[in-house]
Amino acid sequence: MSLLEDADLAQFTKSVDGVLRKVWPSAIAAGSGTVTSDLAAVWDLAIEQGWTELAGDRALDAVVAAIAVTGRIACPLPLMDVYVSALLFDDHDNLRRSIETGTIRPVIAVGPDSLRFVEAAGAATHVIELLTTESAVRIAAITDVRFREGIAKPDWADVAVDTNSATTIGVAPEVLADALTLLRLGAATRALGAATRTFELSVEHACNRVAFGKTIGSFQAVSHRAANSATDSTAARLLGLEASRAWMEERADWRLSVELAVTFTADAAIRTQFDSAHTLAATGFFEEHEAAWLFRRVNADVARLDQLPAIGGDVSAMLVDQGRAMPWPTLSAEAESFRTELRALIASGDQEAVISAAIERGYVTLAWPESAGGRGASIDEEIVLAEEFKYARIPFVGKTAADLLGPTIIKYGTEEQKDRLLPILASGEFDFYLGYSEPEVGSDLANLRTRAVRDGDDWIVDGQKSWGTRAHNAEWVWLAVRTDPEASRPHAGITVFLTRTDRPGLELQHHRALSGDINSTTFLDGFRVPDADRVGEVNDGWRVITSALTKERVMMATIVADIHRLLDDLLAVVRESPERTIGAMGSRHRDALGMFAARLQAARVLMYAAARSVSIGGGTGAEASMAKIIATPLQEDFCVGAFRILGPAAGLASGATGSLGDGALDYHLRNSIKQVVGGGTIDIQRNLIARSLGLPR
Repeated sequence: MSLLEDADLAQFTKSVDGVLRKVWPSAIAAGSGTVTSDLAAVWDLAIEQGWTELAGDRALDAVVAAIAVTGRIACPLPLMDVYVSALLFDDHDNLRRSIETGTIRPVIAVGPDSLRFVEAAGAATHVIELLTTESAVRIAAITDVRFREGIAKPDWADVAVDTNSATTIGVAPEVLADALTLLRLGAATRALGAATRTFELSVEHACNRVAFGKTIGSFQAVSHRAANSATDSTAARLLGLEASRAWMEERADWRLSVELAVTFTADAAIRTQFDSAHTLAATGFFEEHEAAWLFRRVNADVARLDQLPAIGGDVSAMLVDQGRAMPWPTLSAEAESFRTELRALIASGDQEAVISAAIERGYVTLAWPESAGGRGASIDEEIVLAEEFKYARIPFVGKTAADLLGPTIIKYGTEEQKDRLLPILASGEFDFYLGYSEPEVGSDLANLRTRAVRDGDDWIVDGQKSWGTRAHNAEWVWLAVRTDPEASRPHAGITVFLTRTDRPGLELQHHRALSGDINSTTFLDGFRVPDADRVGEVNDGWRVITSALTKERVMMATIVADIHRLLDDLLAVVRESPERTIGAMGSRHRDALGMFAARLQAARVLMYAAARSVSIGGGTGAEASMAKIIATPLQEDFCVGAFRILGPAAGLASGATGSLGDGALDYHLRNSIKQVVGGGTIDIQRNLIARSLGLPR
């Protein structure tokens, strides 16, 4: 078994693409009159390259990567069928070797119509039928192929087989369940590959097509569609990779990882394909263009996916009926060891005792470099700490201050500031709030209007700040102000201060939010701030702000952990009486629950990717914006869905008899609006993603 590193997987994918395009150059080839012979030539190349032998190493990550490439060119090479067939015949050396060398070229068939709608039948030699009710498989030679015109190109086919020479082999039920689960992953992956290619073509088109005197990619309707498609396709790709790793590492929850990936990917592929087709418009509607053939591929694969039963259980069945827990995406061994340590601490006492112990153990400054008194922890360990405390609903406010402000002070602060501020931050007793937003400036922070004018060793600040979370309890404010109103670029005229709130000239007006939390408007009238409280250079505050914001990639873990805990709270109630709460298999509530779980897992893998991109590359990456686009609307949708499942009991507040999680659902539904707009609305996040795709402003 060999898990490929990301760089190696990328190189393997590039190699597969180069090889396949020698005989199947693009999706248009799917409509070629010589498609059967071309597909046979592709199969020859797969054998020559060793792709038919990947089952020997359980190299599912490589198979999934190769299948995604076949989707991009609308080529139905049945690589997952070959992979699964070799696994089914692992104890039958001759059969397995015949499959690897191409003497037997199998396609797998399932169900009562198993010999209809067969993919790649013209290039195959045998059908392997999965006889799930008999715990067996039957392998038979194909004797006749009759192609059927339809959505699929190349055409599906009805086949006849030689039943007289067919061989039936007993297979354990769990092996058959595994086989079907992997086939489902393969179908979803190929659909995603095709949809992703269409999306890339649509972005290229949006960057070049001019309408109404402008490049169409500058229209928000187009750019936001592209951002949504980038989010969906990236999340689905990461989920597929995570599922592959779970299988290869033989985790107990690997099948649930696959079903979460399949559930999300099937919908994501359809959405991405249609949204991309809308951007391409008439250009992609005609068969001279790849998009027409890719459209067929996506919809054909998703249609066949629904014919592959999840006999090991779909997502809702695994979570509700089998009592499984949501699987954790891959983290380092050190991080998982740290998770065990944290859970033991959290279980050891009440919130106050746990927070005190966490401070004593140095968890507040976990991510600071050792030279600044921290532990120099990995990004994975940071994620685990954020997840576990938030899941346990333990407010670790001091950690938030240390995460947002500490690294920035270390990087941009003076030696005097480091000596004065870092010990307070490390104590976990640093109560502060962000002085960013203003009445007319929310996500558009570069255009803030609060002014600061130099007066000797001080600055005189006048203006107004809005929506200050926890400002009513704060002793400090992280304050962004404009110090150069004539700057050629708005970003260039901003300066940042970290200063106390207990001096004249600062007044607060409190507001109770829909969530019940207190937020405040800050009125600054001749507020005098010492220059010693300035962090970074004058007019260089945007660099300082950006540095602080990078930590939000880790803090995204807290939103995802909130939803995870809400899901577990809901599951605890539903498991007591599934029929009463969500109904029998196939009910809309069950389907909704499965999709909520899949979207949660998608947000988690994106959040992990975002945090790592900052840690490794030093950039911000688009994954953080993508994670927010999925996670924050999910909080709204999940809470509404839970209300519909549980009824009025879900709306009971903290302290009310019978409330769920002591009013957690009630609170998070009311707070969900803030999550969507806070820290940059999801529409702004879509704009950021669009820029990362190269779309014009």
